[in-house]
Amino acid sequence: MHVSFEQEGAEVKLNCPLCESHMRVREIVFMRPDGTEMEPMELDGCPNCSSFWFDAGELQRISPPENGEDAHREANALSIVLEMLFHLPFVIR
Repeated sequence: MHVSFEQEGAEVKLNCPLCESHMRVREIVFMRPDGTEMEPMELDGCPNCSSFWFDAGELQRISPPENGEDAHREANALSIVLEMLFHLPFVIR
């Protein structure tokens, strides 16, 4: 997915925490395993080293609700994000 950040997307006032390059932002729509689309999300990505930055609350937006167990919900969100980034199809708008 990082290839989409190499030449496209708007540059943001955020340097990559890993390599200090200027990051870019793209609107991404992830698809759930059942084929339905999630709400669009602006994802910051580094065109140089492929890292991603999630703004406050973005992990929680894509995590399914879990009876108020915040620590477990955060861990689930991270797991879901990794699954989506590596396996699920996405649409760049």
